[in-house]
Amino acid sequence: MTLQESQLRLEKLIEINHLLMGTVDPKAVLKLILESAKQLFSAEACSIALIDKTHHQLNFAFSSGGADVGEFKMALGQGIIGSVASTGKGIVCNDVSTDPRFFKEVDQETGFNTQSLLCAPLKYGAHYIGAIEVLNTNHPAGFTEDDLKFLNTFGGPAGAAIERALIFSSTENAKNALEEVVQNHFRFIIGQSKTMTQVIDIARRVAPMKTTVLLLGESGTGKEVMARAIHQWSPRSANPFIAVNCVALTSELMESELFGHEKGAFTGAFAQKKGKFELGQGGTIFLDEIGDLSASLQTRLLRVLQEREFQRVGGSKNIQTDVRILAATNRDLKLALKKGDFRKDLYYRLNVVSMTLPPLRERQEDISELAAYFVKKHCLEVKRAIMTIHPKALAFLENYTWPGNVRELQNAIERAVVLAPEPIITENDLPLEICEHCQTPPNNISETGKEEVPQFMAEAVDHFKRTYIRKTLEKTGGNQSETAKTLGMRSSNLSRIMKQLGLR
Repeated sequence: MTLQESQLRLEKLIEINHLLMGTVDPKAVLKLILESAKQLFSAEACSIALIDKTHHQLNFAFSSGGADVGEFKMALGQGIIGSVASTGKGIVCNDVSTDPRFFKEVDQETGFNTQSLLCAPLKYGAHYIGAIEVLNTNHPAGFTEDDLKFLNTFGGPAGAAIERALIFSSTENAKNALEEVVQNHFRFIIGQSKTMTQVIDIARRVAPMKTTVLLLGESGTGKEVMARAIHQWSPRSANPFIAVNCVALTSELMESELFGHEKGAFTGAFAQKKGKFELGQGGTIFLDEIGDLSASLQTRLLRVLQEREFQRVGGSKNIQTDVRILAATNRDLKLALKKGDFRKDLYYRLNVVSMTLPPLRERQEDISELAAYFVKKHCLEVKRAIMTIHPKALAFLENYTWPGNVRELQNAIERAVVLAPEPIITENDLPLEICEHCQTPPNNISETGKEEVPQFMAEAVDHFKRTYIRKTLEKTGGNQSETAKTLGMRSSNLSRIMKQLGLR
């Protein structure tokens, strides 16, 4: 090979490398490599085979020219290309009929007539990922050792480009799969009712902004789901979404949970701990039950909203934070302001954009769609064939007042999917309290006209608790904090009991 020819090849290799660096689609990368190799070596055809480590075989990924290998597979080490892929040593062969390693079955499969062959490994870092073979050169002298050296050199950037494209492809597939799951997860907030479509329209418009959002509504209306949807629709979707229940812990523990603490800040603080506002950098913090936040924590939260900085418990260093705050409550914050239970300045900082999620009883036209969604969701979870809902059972669902809102509907459907003996959900598969509230006589009335009660004491107690809490929730308009006060218990205890009883 002359110096001029070598120079031209080197310039071509640099040009190809630049093209490969700017291409991430696997098919486009493979096509570019193959077409470039054919031109560089004046060859009739070219093919690439990649190593499948799981099955210890070689898969022909792509070909160009007459050798259409399709999805041909061979054992790793078999044939000339298999030998190169497994050993990493290139091969020049200008008469394949004289080389016992030549695997003629490939020609028989493709109908191509291989006469000469040049093969080099594809390398990514220190690992071999496959091999590239160039077939039937037009040069009278055939393939040379200089050709092999050049193909070996070409195999480095080509292998790196293939691996990078495959990684990108798998990441994109995972991302698309995740987005599909996420969109499916948030699908049930979308209904046909006018009130719900208005809320969703506001949520989508505010999602791209940094604006603080206050979500209002009864317990179980889907405030956290809406918050997650806003996060997912925002530019912060790739960063953390952290949900914090403001009544789940005591004021002291909640302070540490939100802002973190330094080592030795209090008894039991054996090591430094990062709080949610540090862990959520670049993402979204969702503060649920914000109306029950203690006065001291309200003050600290106000500083975060105003200054975008905070200090860990026991610390003196100001820590900058970049989080978007979404808050939710089922309390009447305006009433809390009048009573002095909630800071005015914090309220106005939180209430930049507010949305009230309607209770399910005000969006009855969405119940059928929601029920069908939950049936499919839970059937897939328990690996049952997709069930249907009997029209009578659907009427029961649509006539019920749903004090526990969407969460209660989901629990009722999940129970029916698990317990229903037939592929059709009937009114007999629904919780007793749903039947009791319907105009159609419930199925807990015996032939004698007497109400049937649960057989076991524990079931009877749970039935009483569930009914009592439901009625109290109805009286307080679904306000969980007011319900807890009426029942003479802490909000956190009521929250736990409601969860046990399937009310949230």
